[in-house]
Amino acid sequence: MPVLTLPSSTSHPLSVRAKALVFEDPKSRAVQARIEQIAPSDATVLITGETGTGKEIIARNIHALSHRVDKPFVAVNCGALTQSLIESELFGHEKGAFTGALSSKVGWFEAAHGGTLFLDEIGDLPLAMQVKLLRVLQEGEVVRVGARQPIQVDVRLIAATNVDLAAAVAAGHFRGDLFFRLNVANIGLPALRERPGDILPLANYFLHSYARRLNSAELSTAAADRLLAHSWPGNIRELENVIHHALLVCRDGVVNAADLRLMVMPSTRSAAPAQPDSSPRDELARALLAMFEQEPENLHETIEETVFRTAFHYCHKNQLQTARLLGISRNVVRARLMQFGELAGGTRRGPEERSSISRSFPPLRGPLRLGYQKFGWLPLLRARGHFARACAERGVLVEWVDFAGGLQLIEAFSSLGLSFGVVGEGPPVFAQAQRVPMVYLAADVAAPDAEAIVVKASSSIQRVADLKGKKVALNRGANVHYLLIRALEEAGLSYDDVEVVFLPPDIARQAFGEGRIDAWAIWDPWLAALQHSCDVRVLRDGSGLVDNTAYYISSRELSESYPEFVELFLAELDAASAWVREDVERAAALLSPVIDVPKAALVTALGRRLAPSPVDAHKLAAQQRVADTFHEYQLIPRAVAVEEARYTPTRWRALDA
Repeated sequence: MPVLTLPSSTSHPLSVRAKALVFEDPKSRAVQARIEQIAPSDATVLITGETGTGKEIIARNIHALSHRVDKPFVAVNCGALTQSLIESELFGHEKGAFTGALSSKVGWFEAAHGGTLFLDEIGDLPLAMQVKLLRVLQEGEVVRVGARQPIQVDVRLIAATNVDLAAAVAAGHFRGDLFFRLNVANIGLPALRERPGDILPLANYFLHSYARRLNSAELSTAAADRLLAHSWPGNIRELENVIHHALLVCRDGVVNAADLRLMVMPSTRSAAPAQPDSSPRDELARALLAMFEQEPENLHETIEETVFRTAFHYCHKNQLQTARLLGISRNVVRARLMQFGELAGGTRRGPEERSSISRSFPPLRGPLRLGYQKFGWLPLLRARGHFARACAERGVLVEWVDFAGGLQLIEAFSSLGLSFGVVGEGPPVFAQAQRVPMVYLAADVAAPDAEAIVVKASSSIQRVADLKGKKVALNRGANVHYLLIRALEEAGLSYDDVEVVFLPPDIARQAFGEGRIDAWAIWDPWLAALQHSCDVRVLRDGSGLVDNTAYYISSRELSESYPEFVELFLAELDAASAWVREDVERAAALLSPVIDVPKAALVTALGRRLAPSPVDAHKLAAQQRVADTFHEYQLIPRAVAVEEARYTPTRWRALDA
């Protein structure tokens, strides 16, 4: 069965997350032939298709089959970028270009230089940005916000959309010149219902994928018939979720028709039909104008509550489907539904109660956003849900943002307004060098054996000295960046003796498996997963060379203005670590589907971590050594004093004194 898959955790941490596309149906085979035809060129590609049909998979496959395969692939969802930040995100900005621009920032075009930039949901791009995007495509250069000098970029653009751009052009919502510039090579992805030959092969693929963590099972004839008869409005994503649910409830290794939870979209609406010349959006605008005329109190909350309640009931009170319908995370949906009294654990609060909460927790200008990676306690905090519920009870929304690496997370402190995050030793140093307003809150116990330089067991490389002239992959600025430098020094080699290839973990794992790199510098839980499932050999771990400490960081503004949230955050970290110590097997089972790492590997990785502790003098000194080394090797633009980013939470101030 021809099958194309994304690397694990490319977009979202949940399971395989519709990251597969098969080419069994004749229509899919035609798509496959089209991909192979246009991939080797540098032509701009426009991918069209409904949500969930696999547009990003196609884009990554085009990149993998092109001559740019060794260069970056950068994916950006245009619909997720706010109006105020979109220009800065795409084209970058200079220090001082606007309020909050405390340092210069590289935009996504520059980040993709030499490689491929994938702009998903291109139809959501505002008209003003469409003009600037067209100029970039025509001139091959970008101008950062606040700058005057253009920067040359060599980028292949792949755009995707689930809307009819030709109709959008006719309606004046999309520029015709940009549409023709994007539509050089077009790939239309049929909806799943239009390629029935892929349904059962995909279902079996998901059965096999989930069997690694859940029970193995086969489809009964009745279940297969039921799958083939369904219309699949959610396409591949919906099919994956149906199979996942079926595996959770099926018995005796057989998925029966009754085990399938298929969403039935309502065929009618209770509201009066719109006029023939009116779109639903026009009707909404008229309703809003009528509300504006009445000047009611709490207008924004009323509108928001109406949207969430209506969507929730439309989706038969299914939180996940509601999140997908609205295009936001399930955590946001849950917090709002609790706030509006739709879910247990949250009730409508009157003005007096809201006033009391405001006195104990100062009102935030937005949600608490937590950036996490596949290590430390934050993934477990998300999986347990206690922190989000505690914040929701105080009228505060929590949003979780998944990052492949620490530098990407650090950059989001300015671009996305992150509140908290977990990173290794390297990223905070880069942040200080770039004057990112972050502070250290706490640190895990050092775990030098939880990071290592690995090679395949069959490799001829037997020691670090054998890496001379070889390709070593790592995520730029990560803990392992420092490990590699120290290991090379120990072996009598210089940093220039190896070819360092900067790749995020999910891409590096694929390159390592395909033999396109000679060694991989990686950390838990990827390291533990490799040791449990792959034929690899550890060339050198961090023992005796580095500390390998995970740090919990916060934005400086939040730590200084809202210390109550810092204390709540640290209390939940303590609770999560204590919970793990009680039963690491249970914790690993909970966390495994969240970050898509096998349970056995997580048992090992979690066992290496203890409760977070203060950032003491020893850790500050260790961080300063990392900073000095990075500056010596010209990896950061200026020397930094780590002490300047230290923040001592209230709970540890007595110890600090």
